This record gives sequence, structure tokens and C-alpha cells, in this order.
Amino acid sequence: MADPALPSIRRRLAASLLWISLLASGLTGLMIWKVIGHEIDEQVDQKLTESAEIIHNLLPTLPANGNVIAGTPGDEEYEEHLIWQVVDSATGRVLIRSHNAPEQALQKTVSHELADSADRHWRLITIDFKKSPDRFLLVAQNTEERDEAYSAAILYAALISLLTGLVSTLLLIWQFHRELEPLARLSEQVKTYDPLRPDTLPRAATRAELQPIEQAVHELGQRLAQRVISERAFTSHAAHALRTPVAGIDAQLAIALREAPEALRPRLIRARQAASRLGRVIQALLAMFRSGVDPQRQTIRLSELLQPLSFSELQIDIRNDEALSADPDLLTAALLNLLDNAQRHQARQVQLILVHDAGWTRLRLHDDGVGCPPERLQQLRQALARQDYSTDSGLKGLGLILADLVMRAHGGRMELPQVEPGFCVDLNWPST
Repeated sequence: MADPALPSIRRRLAASLLWISLLASGLTGLMIWKVIGHEIDEQVDQKLTESAEIIHNLLPTLPANGNVIAGTPGDEEYEEHLIWQVVDSATGRVLIRSHNAPEQALQKTVSHELADSADRHWRLITIDFKKSPDRFLLVAQNTEERDEAYSAAILYAALISLLTGLVSTLLLIWQFHRELEPLARLSEQVKTYDPLRPDTLPRAATRAELQPIEQAVHELGQRLAQRVISERAFTSHAAHALRTPVAGIDAQLAIALREAPEALRPRLIRARQAASRLGRVIQALLAMFRSGVDPQRQTIRLSELLQPLSFSELQIDIRNDEALSADPDLLTAALLNLLDNAQRHQARQVQLILVHDAGWTRLRLHDDGVGCPPERLQQLRQALARQDYSTDSGLKGLGLILADLVMRAHGGRMELPQVEPGFCVDLNWPST
């Protein structure tokens, strides 16, 4: 399971794309504001100039020395974005004006260039009459209309730019997710990869970048498989080589026990118990390393498993001796060592409680020995959860380690609940 504290490539790429999109949209908006704003100003000024020329050509030519009274606008009310005035050059008086044009001249001299009015409310241009030099035409446009057109163009262009950037970002993020899917599939296959089973080898390298990773996993798996096979072979040979001498030692101790004087019998009994324990350990190793740890399930009962075992001073009480599905050799190896642990920790009685619940088989071993302090018990739980079987982990002896391996081989788990008195081990594995 991925550590949430570590940075995620997917989240980092998504955040980077989002910030890049926002930055690009901002820069695009700035460029639009500068470029389009300049172009709009030029276009509007050009339209103002062209309109002024059209109005100049359409107005009747006035007499050079005629007295002209200022015209009045018509009665019709309509929105007028462009106004015009005919202004007397000498007096600055408005002679004729368009509807909505101010009664006062916006400018009293001819400039022949585009300019703003004194109050900054109008953008205007002036053209003189060649046949009436004492008068000139003034055509103006409201700056609010210009600003509205300018703002609308900038706003729409910026929104389109931002929307385009966000859509592009979403598409890129979606594409990144698609490209990362083969990596996720490879991770899932690596989780289930067993170097001893070639059929589980990850084969998800649908991208060129994943092929070196898949090859590295394959090579690592081959090295691990070779090491496991070698270690199993050595352990199995060693166990086989030791089993016969141990059996001979036990037989010789049994004969010596019958013939020895009473003073030596306690020592011989302890020696025979140690030899018997060594024989059980060797039997467990043989079961574990016969050819692998894949369980070969059979339908068995606890009483059948424990019948050939000998624990002279330990009373075993089986509760609910129902049939169960498990590998008899592996389960026997686990029980041998757990019961031996209980006996070594001064237990006199062990209860074996079997329960079938919701597709799981649960076997509890509860002894009346000296038990385990809570701090020590927590240390054992943490070591088992990490599968840390080293000497520094606090796990001493073969019992808990072997039982944990057997449960994992069955697809289950081993738990160490806190009980009073004594020590308790829960073995849980799927019933099928």
C-alpha cells in the first residue's frame, strides 16, 4: 500500500499542469489586452475617421458669409453612439448639431488629428470645410462605448483563453492517467509475483519505459528463487541427515533409562526430553521445506493430528473437534512448535478451541503458562506484521515464526490476543 506521506507523481503532474495552464492563460490574457486593445483602438479610430469623412461629404456646403442658426435635433428618441457638430471657427459656437450632441462645442479649433475632449468623455476628430473656412465639422464618439467594446473583446478573449487552457489541462491529466495505468497494473502484478511460480511473472510492459523495470523484477525474482531453492534443499538435506541420529539417540537414551541407577534417571529423562524436542523441530523443518510452502489441503481433525505426538507433562483439551481443511503436515509442524513453546513456558494445560465462522477457520491455542507482558506482546505483534524474523526483532525460537509462515501459506494470519492468565495464539485461515 502506498504511503500517503510520499509525493504522488500523478498529483504533482496534475498540479503542475493546472498551474501551467493558469500561468499560460494569464500571459495570454495580458498579450490579448495589449495586442487586441491596440488593434481595437486603431479600428475604432479608423471607423471614426471614415464616419467623419462621410458626414463631411453629406452635409450641404454653407455660404462663406451666411448667418446660420444652430439646428435642433429631431423629435425621435434613439440611441446615438456617434455625434457631430458644425462649429464656427471664430466664435466657437455650434451652428448645427446631431441628435444628442452637446450644445457647447467639444473643441473650438481644428486639430486635424484624433484627440480626446477636455472632459475625456469623447473621442473626436475635426475636419474643416474648404468652401467655408470659417466653419469646421467635429465628429465624436462616446468613450464609454469605446471602453465597453474594448472590455467586451478583452473579456471574451480572456475567457476563451482560460477555458481552452482548462480543457487542455483536463485532457492532458486524463491522458496522463491513461499512460500511468500500465504502471499501476505492473505494481499489482508485482504484488502477486512469486519467484517460485513463473506463471505469476509480471507481463504488463505495454510501454517502452516499463520494460527495464519488468526485466529487473524478472532478474531479481530469478536470483531470489535460486536462493530459496538452494536454502530449502540444504535445510531439507540437513533435516534428513539429522533425523536418523536423533532417533538413534532417543533409542539409546530409552535403553539407558531402563538400565541406569535411580540417581542418574532425572538427568537421562531431561536428556531424552531434549532429544524428543529436537526430533519435533526436525520434523517441522521437513514439513516446511519438503518442496515448498504451498498448502496441500486435506480434510482432517485435530485429534488425528495430535494423536501421534507425545507431550508427557502437557494436558491438551480439544474443544469442538470438527473436520477442518488444511495441510496436515504444515499444521502439524505449527502445532508441534506452539505446544512445545507452551510446555517450555511452564504450561500444564492447553485448550484448543476450533470455530468455523463466515468462511474462515479459527483455531485458538490458550495455555496456562507464565504468559507475556503487554509491552513484549506488542513487540511480537509488530515483528510478525513486518515478517521480521531476525534475532533483533524479539522473536526467539521457531514456534511463532513457523506458525506465522504456515498461516501465510494458507492465505491466513496469526494473531496474539492479550489474555489472562497464560498465553494465547489465534490461527486464522480461509476454510477453502
